[in-house]
Amino acid sequence: MSNQLVELLEAIEIEKKGYDTIYFNKGLLFKVIHDSDSHILVKADNDFTFTLAKLGQDKLWKYL
Repeated sequence: MSNQLVELLEAIEIEKKGYDTIYFNKGLLFKVIHDSDSHILVKADNDFTFTLAKLGQDKLWKYL
């Protein structure tokens, strides 16, 4: 497990099966759980997990 954090550079809307739509605001921090070649798996403070595409790095999110 990584101690790496990412910060959102833009607000995002997450639609995940079994959950209501969740909105995360610009500036929020997430812990990186797994890092792959194309995506990162992150976890919010409420333990909600989701992936971010590496294509969005430095546009939608950035490593801290």
